[in-house]
Amino acid sequence: MRRLSWVMLLGLWTAAALANPLTGEKSVWLANAAGEKLRIGSVMFEPLANARARFAFRLDESRFGEYFLAMRPFRCLVGSTQYLCHFPYGGEREVSADDLAPLEYQLMFLHKKPASVNLDPRDGLYWKLRADGDRLVGTLYDADMEPIIVPQGERRRPLTDEFLQRADQGSHWLPRLTIE
Repeated sequence: MRRLSWVMLLGLWTAAALANPLTGEKSVWLANAAGEKLRIGSVMFEPLANARARFAFRLDESRFGEYFLAMRPFRCLVGSTQYLCHFPYGGEREVSADDLAPLEYQLMFLHKKPASVNLDPRDGLYWKLRADGDRLVGTLYDADMEPIIVPQGERRRPLTDEFLQRADQGSHWLPRLTIE
């Protein structure tokens, strides 16, 4: 009986370790309901003490074009209905299962119509992440990036709930984000 208990305990521990989404290298994917799925980069997680992990996000620049918008260069994914321009923010590089905001800030984008020559700070995209087994899944929010562009008050994490609104997935080109 004791032997069986240890075997069961070891099995549970192994399953929990394998289900940890904050370990190792994972791919970052954007997708839509039509079946289009693009790998936009990778995240390397290094486990730390206290159930935290250091991370490094690397954008797959081969998928992105460089555009000079709003008086600065942006890396943008080009779609027929929407451009998604990477807009990382902040210097925090540690996360935990209950605090994924530093990674969320690295995965922000601004979107624009293909014919538009400008970016509007009210056209931000922000994915709130949650663990789902051994992967992270993002829920898309439309974001007003004004607190980042014109800093006032909190500078570390300026996008509070008042600047985020749950997005209509049908109005965005690639609304689904997963890290797996």
